[in-house]
Amino acid sequence: MNEERRPQKDRTAATRAGVLEATVELLVERGYAGTSTRLAAEKAGVSLGALQHHFRTKAELTVEAMRFVNDRLAGEFVSAIPRDGDELERIALALDRLFVVFRGPTFAAAMELHLAARTDQSLQEPMSQLHDEDQQRIRESAIALMPGVENQPGFDAWLLMSVSAIRGMAVATMGIEEVEQEWDLLRDRLVESANELLRQESA
Repeated sequence: MNEERRPQKDRTAATRAGVLEATVELLVERGYAGTSTRLAAEKAGVSLGALQHHFRTKAELTVEAMRFVNDRLAGEFVSAIPRDGDELERIALALDRLFVVFRGPTFAAAMELHLAARTDQSLQEPMSQLHDEDQQRIRESAIALMPGVENQPGFDAWLLMSVSAIRGMAVATMGIEEVEQEWDLLRDRLVESANELLRQESA
């Protein structure tokens, strides 16, 4: 379809998505300090005025960029996990995929924002809100994979332990290629603890 004939709302959505994608790429390539609204506009191929029509500040732009890609990743993550078959095998697969996400560029971009929020007050409140949203996304994904166990007393503790452990290992192994043995040990322990929850639910 000719660009000029596309509905205005479609062109606006496409511009917005392009700007957000470009911003995440800048965070990965240059870090938060090296990212700017001007560079994001240039990378996305739009005018600075067009970008600022959607996002007034660098903090607003970068946090919304992370929200945008996290929403997309969450959808891809859940859709990629089979809904049938052995439950523990599905959980192990989900943990593997989560570790891959945390080892990837999107997580590196998120780390840039978390580190910047330590001293940048303009980032602190929106990053806190984004963190809560991400925790809720992960909880909903876990419930989809482990239906019926969300009301178990230990479910939220298991989920927090699992996500925190995976994030921690991802941070500790940044820049290290060979981590399979370490990951296998951690994943197997997390699957064992998930099995304990499943046994409680079926008891």
